[in-house]
Amino acid sequence: MLNKFKKAKWTLFFIFFITSFTFSQSDTIYTTDTIISSVRIMNHDENFIKYFYIDSVGKQTKTISLEKIKKVVYENDKIEVFCDLISTKKFLGTTHTISVNYGNRDSLWLDQKIQTLTESQLKKYNSIIDALNYMGNEGWKTISSYSTSHNSYLVEHYILKKEIKKEIKK
Repeated sequence: MLNKFKKAKWTLFFIFFITSFTFSQSDTIYTTDTIISSVRIMNHDENFIKYFYIDSVGKQTKTISLEKIKKVVYENDKIEVFCDLISTKKFLGTTHTISVNYGNRDSLWLDQKIQTLTESQLKKYNSIIDALNYMGNEGWKTISSYSTSHNSYLVEHYILKKEIKKEIKK
């Protein structure tokens, strides 16, 4: 019985080790008094960096003040982010309602101010072409599109991507 317990214990340890190794990140935060390694930096604002790491309990999310940070080293200094630009139009109508879906912001390196600015700008447009031109000027590239209909509305989706350089501005 004890032998089975030891096998199960080592099996769980092995699974945890492989899972942690597979999902761990290599971003490193150098603070004034310590080094925080094997984390993934999610985003930041004027005062704090938000990051997460995986431990035996699961995903842990924390923040740290920018005042305490000396430097940050990223595993990848550039990432691609995606969004869904959505145009909704009444069948045979002429005006569009434009919206954008960034997905779950928990894992995006995207400043909330940029997201708010983009959404407020898009509300000014009633043409999908104007909205696509605006997003293109902001660095987004269209990679796919498709249309659906719902009740008496035509819904057009444009999948866009943008390469973002990770950097902390103090």
